[in-house]
Amino acid sequence: MPTHHIPRHLVLAAAALASLALAGCGSLHDERYNWCQGQNCAVAQVVAPAPAAAPAAPMLRRVNLSADTLFVFDRSSAADMLPQGKAELDALARALRGQEMQVQSLVITGHTDRLGDAAYNDALALQRANTVADYLKAQGVGAPMQVKAMGEREPVTTGCKGDARTAALIACLQPDRRVSVDIHGMATTP
Repeated sequence: MPTHHIPRHLVLAAAALASLALAGCGSLHDERYNWCQGQNCAVAQVVAPAPAAAPAAPMLRRVNLSADTLFVFDRSSAADMLPQGKAELDALARALRGQEMQVQSLVITGHTDRLGDAAYNDALALQRANTVADYLKAQGVGAPMQVKAMGEREPVTTGCKGDARTAALIACLQPDRRVSVDIHGMATTP
C-alpha cells in the first residue's frame, strides 16, 4: 500500500517505535519487562495482584429506646432502670459486639417530652444518655461514644393537646421520651 494513503502521524509513530526496537532496550522498563541488560530483554512473568476486597460500605443505624421502658418515669440513674430496659440494652450490646458490622462509633442522644422546663429536660436527657452509655460500656461495647442531649427540642409526637400534667397528656407524649443510639460502622462481608 502506498504511504501517501497512511496519515503522516501514524507513519512517524511507527518509525519511532521501530527505531526504539532497533536501538536496544538499555533504558526501557515497564511492568511487563525486567530492566534490560545489554540486549537481553526477556519477558518477565507478570503476577497480577489479588483483587482488592470491595471496600466495606459505611452504615448508619438508629435505635430508639423508649425512656419509659428504660427508666422509672422522670428518672435517669442506673438504679432507676427497669428490667425490660436492661433486657433491651443487653440485646443491643450483643448486637453491637456481633459480626454484622464493625462499629466505629456511637452517638447516644437523650430526649424528653415538653413537660417541665427546658433546663430540667436537658439535664434529664443528658443523664439518661450517660446512663445508657455507661451500661453499654459495662456490657463490653468498646466503640467510642459521644453523649448528648436534645431535651424537648426534637419531639416526634403531634396532636398532644394541653400543658397540664394529666395522665392522658403524659401517655400521649410517651414517644418523645426516648434515648436514640446512632450506630456508625462498616458492613462486614459475610
